[in-house]
Amino acid sequence: MDPSDRTSRRGIVARVADELRRQIQSGALRAGARMPSVRQLAREHRISPFSAAEVYNALVAAAVLEARAGVGFFVPTRMCAAAPVAPGPEFPADSVWERRREASGRKIQVDAGCGWLPHDWLYTEGVRAALRAVARQSPLHLEGYGNPLGSTELRSHIAKLLELRAIAAREDQIVLTQGASQALDLVVRECLAPGDAAIVEDPGYPPLFELLRYRGVQMLALPRTDSGPDTDVLAQLLKRHRVRCLFTNTTFHNPTGTTTALPSAHRILQLADRHDLTIIEDDIFADLAPRAAVTLASLDALRRVVYVASFSKTLSPALRAGYLVATRGLAQRLARAKVMTSLGSSELIEQVVLQILTHGRYRRHLKRLHDRLAAAQARVGPQLESRGVELAFRPPSGLFLWAKLPSGDSVGKLWRRALSADVLLAPGELFRPDARATAHWRFNVAQCDAPALYRFLDGL
Repeated sequence: MDPSDRTSRRGIVARVADELRRQIQSGALRAGARMPSVRQLAREHRISPFSAAEVYNALVAAAVLEARAGVGFFVPTRMCAAAPVAPGPEFPADSVWERRREASGRKIQVDAGCGWLPHDWLYTEGVRAALRAVARQSPLHLEGYGNPLGSTELRSHIAKLLELRAIAAREDQIVLTQGASQALDLVVRECLAPGDAAIVEDPGYPPLFELLRYRGVQMLALPRTDSGPDTDVLAQLLKRHRVRCLFTNTTFHNPTGTTTALPSAHRILQLADRHDLTIIEDDIFADLAPRAAVTLASLDALRRVVYVASFSKTLSPALRAGYLVATRGLAQRLARAKVMTSLGSSELIEQVVLQILTHGRYRRHLKRLHDRLAAAQARVGPQLESRGVELAFRPPSGLFLWAKLPSGDSVGKLWRRALSADVLLAPGELFRPDARATAHWRFNVAQCDAPALYRFLDGL
């Protein structure tokens, strides 16, 4: 069938369905009323019987009509009399989710502190092409829950990608997850018990803090420096406490934008050996780096390190595609935990991701992202500084800047003042394990080069 014919038919079906929906909602078609047969509806609206059947199917799916096998279609006898409520804005979930809920009803021009790339920076066309390619596959595997470890083909490809980061891993050491967040959740469940102590970065990743709190784990705060975690403080914490795990974000750290330097990485691993410490290396932003950065996993050969990564930042947050890499024994335990909580990950999503990764244009997409992020850092940092914003660090690329605003107002007052200018900010207290107030805020350079933000800062 010609694509234009399909588009035309969809328009006809939508028009007739909307007309019937209005008649039902207005009471012109009473509760319990029997609808015309498919053929009668087709004659009344001068459409094909096939299109008439699609109209009824759409209305049944939307719970506007009731289908009775062998009898026909009816207006439901129990209809909600309340007028439909106009939906408010749906804000994406991330570390400032509660703040987003407070901003409900505002038209946000600049989401200055969010954790993702702008829509037009994502690999939209590549995702569309991959979806079409997977849909054409024969056979299309829809039965069962798939391999607990995840798609064998995708894990094999990830093992090859990891070689480029000097991480040697077999397929049975890789567990595919629904984003890096599920990977962290599995590690927290399997590697920590209530009452255990874990070291987390301050500032760091808020959803991780929530996972640890829910598990009843004591969090010990480790300051972040320009070269990574403060290893002197780490040494002191390990002397004073019996610690099971260290969670660290290596490349383009969230929220400071810093990257762990080689000397810091070596000392972290030395301390881990001395104190029998398991390290969970969250490297979710690795693909945003123009050159492969040092990883604890490569230096340690995955002896003490669980490596966590994701494709959500470069492809789309909606795909929820991540993975973890560990020793074979731990990987098998984590896969069993995954089965207990979610049965498996989505093999359909994994097939889509594999299609994207094995297509040559994806490398060009990454190169374009690297160039755009470096340009955004070079442009936004000076723009903020010229308005009195104090940058804690000066990363060469990546998404984030960690900065103080030129104002003595409280965090709450500044946040509300920004909101009145249609700017949504991310307060630094959200990124602290103890949620203590701080003068710092997270800025996303890919979102911040915007007049509304600059006008707000000029007003300070």
